[in-house]
Amino acid sequence: MMANVRPMLRPPRFEAGVLGWAHANLFNSWHNSVLSVVVGAVLLLALWFGLRWAILTADWSVIATVGGRFVIGSYNSDQACAGNNCFWRPQVSLLMVTMLLGMGWGMAGGGVTKRIAIIVGVVIALFAFLPYSFERMGMDVRLLLLANVPAIGAGWALARYTRFGTVKWIVIFSVAAFLLTIILLRGIAGIPGLQPVAVQHWGGLTLNLILAVAGITLSLPIGIALALGRRSHLPVVKTLCVVFIEVFRGVPLITLLFMSQHLVPLALPQTFPRDSLLSAAVVITMFSAAYMAENIRGGLQALHPGQEEAARALGLSGWQTTLRISLPQVIRSVIPAIVGQFIGLFKDTSLVYIIGMVDITEIGRTFILGNPEFRISTKEVFIFIALAFWVFTYGMSYVSRKIEGHLGVGQR
Repeated sequence: MMANVRPMLRPPRFEAGVLGWAHANLFNSWHNSVLSVVVGAVLLLALWFGLRWAILTADWSVIATVGGRFVIGSYNSDQACAGNNCFWRPQVSLLMVTMLLGMGWGMAGGGVTKRIAIIVGVVIALFAFLPYSFERMGMDVRLLLLANVPAIGAGWALARYTRFGTVKWIVIFSVAAFLLTIILLRGIAGIPGLQPVAVQHWGGLTLNLILAVAGITLSLPIGIALALGRRSHLPVVKTLCVVFIEVFRGVPLITLLFMSQHLVPLALPQTFPRDSLLSAAVVITMFSAAYMAENIRGGLQALHPGQEEAARALGLSGWQTTLRISLPQVIRSVIPAIVGQFIGLFKDTSLVYIIGMVDITEIGRTFILGNPEFRISTKEVFIFIALAFWVFTYGMSYVSRKIEGHLGVGQR
């Protein structure tokens, strides 16, 4: 005779599913319930009025009117490039970026790298279908945009089926792609199709990205060197590092940019070539490196001294201990601070307007000032610019969280 089996009871309604999550996280006490209701009401009102304005009232046609100037500024104008045949240079640079993303996908085998590569390639390709006339966006421009999708596939195949699918080769290709981008955008005199384009015509989001990539790439190693120098037992090295860090941290970036343009040339010969892009890149890098040094130094001070003592007991030298034991642990622990510094650096590139450079923010401002009929659309312009910055900064934050989870940052 079989024993009577009682039927399994379903869990209480307020302990499972959406209701269970809401009860546990939003309404688990009276004060939490009040706060949830108030915050929810504020969010609903903000969404109601915000979406109502964005959909029914806002005039987004101004974004289409500015168009590609948000991306490359006046780079392809008659003043910068006679014949308007320089449009392909930034697009070729973009193809190199998507190809590098494809190589990262091929090396990693999937995950977040795959998602980023596919999203970037597809979104860029979709711009080829913007409802512009062929006089404004020709077929050659559209084909170069569509080529970003096969460029990702080519990068994936290159990393998957050749010996170039390693971190070392991807870093080498990345540096080469950045230098080639600078050469393409600058041009070379005497070579057909590569007529020089003055730096003052570089602009838009391209300018922000060039300055950010240069600053991020260089500020990390310089910051590490400054942090190690500040902890050095050599008085001269320590003093120089302390002075450098405190000077650059104690002066606003906008002041340093102004000084680089108007005061530094006073100490140089009049025949010395002046390059506002180089000046801005150097100042932004040095400014960020000073803050990066303090982030790294904080991580070094938090490292348990037993790590260094154990390394010395094993016979490792001072440099071996620093490079193989201390720095890997320090960089892993301060990834959130490092990425936060990188995000701040990217946003600070919008300050280069002070030295006459026209980034994406300055393009929006000058367009509104120069076209009074669009002043009613000022909000739309700057909301679009803010959204463009948010996409890149959120992408950096998202990648940072994935790296932290992979490395187990904050976990024991």
